[in-house]
Order: sequence, then C-alpha cells, then structure tokens
Amino acid sequence: MSTKLSIINHDRRIFKGKYIYPVVSRRAGGLSIGINLNTNSACNWQCIYCEVPNLKRGKPEPIDLALFKEELIYWLNQIVHKDFLDKHTEPGTLLKDIAFSGNGEPTAAKEFAAAVKVVMEQIRSFQLENKISVRLITNGSYLDHSATKKAWGQLENLNREIWFKIDAIDPVETKRINQINISKKSITSNLKSSIQISPTIIQTCILKINNELPSMKAINDYINFLKPFADSLKAIHLYSLARPTEQSISDSIERLSYDELQLVANNIKQLKVPVLSFI
Repeated sequence: MSTKLSIINHDRRIFKGKYIYPVVSRRAGGLSIGINLNTNSACNWQCIYCEVPNLKRGKPEPIDLALFKEELIYWLNQIVHKDFLDKHTEPGTLLKDIAFSGNGEPTAAKEFAAAVKVVMEQIRSFQLENKISVRLITNGSYLDHSATKKAWGQLENLNREIWFKIDAIDPVETKRINQINISKKSITSNLKSSIQISPTIIQTCILKINNELPSMKAINDYINFLKPFADSLKAIHLYSLARPTEQSISDSIERLSYDELQLVANNIKQLKVPVLSFI
C-alpha cells in the first residue's frame, strides 16, 4: 500500500488493526502511534466537532490485552526497525509519541492500567525511553479516580504528558460544545489530579458556532479559570477543525482562520503559559 499519511488523513481504517493505528499528528509534530481502547466508538462525551463516525454514549467494550500487545509490537517493529516511515510519511517524519486517544475516553476502559503497563514495557523493549513521549489525550473525567492516577503513575520514569481537554468553562457552553453537564468544581478537581500525576497541557478546540466567534466573556472565563494553575501547566494547545464533524448537530460549526485563532491566542498569552496554535 502506497498511502501517504497526513494531518488531514486520520482514517483509522487505512491499516488493518483493532487497537493500534498510525497517524501524522500536527500537534505531536510527526508520527503518532495511536491507541484506541474505545473500539465500540463509545464515549461519555459527544463533542459537536468530533470526527468519530457512529459515536455513541457509553464505555469501552472489554480489551483483548494479548491482541493489543501483539499489535503494538507489530507497529513498533514496522516503524522502528522497518521502512514504514519512508513508505507512508513525508521525508523527515519521525516517530514522536504513543498516544492514548482513539474513538472515546481511554481512561474509561477497565483495562487502562494494564494497557499502560504494556506500553511502558514495549517502550523499554524497543529502547525508546528518551526518544518518544507517552501521551494521554483525555477529557479528564476519570483523572480524579485513584485507579487512573495509579495507572498513569506507572510511567513516572518515562517522558509523559496529559493533554487535558477544556473547550469552555461556563456550564451552558460545555453543554453546547461537549454535550455534557459538568461543573467548574468538577473540572477543577480533575485538572488538579492531572497536574499531580503528569506534566499537563490544556487542549482547547476553538470554533465558529452559527457564524459567531467565541465571546470575550467566554475567553475571559477561560483565562480566569486557568490563572491559578498557570505556573503548573506545560502549555496550552489551541486548534480548530481539521476535518469535518461526524456528529448530527443543530448548530453550524466552522473552522477559524489562522488570524482568528491567533487573536484568541494573543488574549490567552496573558497567562504567561506557552500557547501553541494549530490550524
């Protein structure tokens, strides 16, 4: 197969596999080995911009850990020891991370701790300890659970990051964008837990909704919420739509231009946290 991966081609069906998929990630800055523990496309959130087709509410189905390990070893071998990068990515592309992401919230899986352990073991087996990162891309909803903290704590001696989703602070806006009911208190508790167990990056999707940019009130609410955490955050990632939504929604959503995204970023930079924009 001569398929070239790119930041706009994240189709997880290109290469055969149940749990592991390679993607070129604009935010990782190269090739990412994605981990999908939500093979039934079930999530406890349903963000209006989500690109997962047939997304449903719920938790992951049971994980076949033997198959998970087999697939991870296969892909690491293809990428580290064989010519996958040369064949399927642009020249100069490097393996940057192994990322728990997929078709739903990865920390909802009962086998999350066991999956993290497999990843840790294979990073050491392939001698990648100081070459790549392990990333958890999460809505944060399980991060204040002791089991999740213990699971991610297995990686304390490896390069690791949590990319913690905050798209809005106001409960009305989180209901509109993420289609969940969550309080500021819950976001605070989850974010504190994230910072305790890992270097943490805030990831925020900025959209035009019904032709309107985020209000200054929404931006100021976001800034004021993050102020107490600013010294503890590694960075803030701002991005807009890269691919069309797969959700049936009543609102219209659009991608911001580079200049529009930078305008938001410039406001947020008052936090004195590195702000990276991806468009």
